[in-house]
Amino acid sequence: MKPRYPNRRRQRGVALIIALILVSLATILAWKVSFDGYLERRRSFGVLGADQAIQFGLGAEALAADVLARDAQTTKQTTLNSEWAQPTPALPLSAGSDPNAEPFGSLQGSLEDMQGRFNLNNLGRTLDNGQPDPVPLEQFQRLLASLNLETKWAGLARDWIDADNQPGNPDGAEDSVYTSQTPPYLTGNWPMTSPSELMALPGFDLARYQKLAPYVTALPAANVPINICTAPAYVLDAIANLPGEYSTNLDALVLGRKNGCFPDLNAFRNTVGPKNIALINGQYGDTSQYFRLTTRITLGTSEFTLYSLLLRGNGGKITPLLRSFGTL
Repeated sequence: MKPRYPNRRRQRGVALIIALILVSLATILAWKVSFDGYLERRRSFGVLGADQAIQFGLGAEALAADVLARDAQTTKQTTLNSEWAQPTPALPLSAGSDPNAEPFGSLQGSLEDMQGRFNLNNLGRTLDNGQPDPVPLEQFQRLLASLNLETKWAGLARDWIDADNQPGNPDGAEDSVYTSQTPPYLTGNWPMTSPSELMALPGFDLARYQKLAPYVTALPAANVPINICTAPAYVLDAIANLPGEYSTNLDALVLGRKNGCFPDLNAFRNTVGPKNIALINGQYGDTSQYFRLTTRITLGTSEFTLYSLLLRGNGGKITPLLRSFGTL
């Protein structure tokens, strides 16, 4: 006996399937709308947080400027026992209208003397006859050797900075080398704005950069003297052409700097000797103009870092020269 109304049952089955499909599509659409809304809120919070972090970073710059200006008025030397060099605790951030409110974030800043480092742009310095000054190149080679890095990077770095398109020595490289890289690019032929540009040199990897980074900087001039009061031991060895003179007795360097400038100018000159000191005349000192402020801002679960290069001019006036948000 054949079932009654077979077409009606078939239609009910199709209708049920269609209903399930429609419910599924509606669920997917609702989920997508909800998820897109969540992403949009997160983007908005991220943009707002970045804007707030920049404003807090500018406030940290103002605080650092005040500390550096007062230091210029009270001391003649730039040393590591000064107020600006001391670590500071994280400051809580709360609503200005309610000082007793629960903090919504924190801010912490630290200052570093960039003239205590080897300035990579010194490699671009020239003599009166227009020829490259060999002294910065030799200093950088000695610094690299003391860190067990290949000295060839000194020549490559100088060619990256100089304005011509001719390799300065067998270790150098210009456009013909860089255009053969993958992807191809051109030589900088311009002073570095960040020491991280070293990683543009062919073969200079992150591990080498991390090893060298604490000892180098990229200041906007080629004649910035190194502050011997704040320079690390390896930098002092390199500029003095005395391998191991300071780096083999780090404890003495740390202990001496707790009381001020160590080595002081007279002690440094006596240690280096008249022959070597004549080669670096005007390339060392005991004061600094360039400082880097690192500001770390935490807002909720988000963290931001602002790097500011500050110039301390005559009279202690502080001018921000460069800001880098998130990366050096």
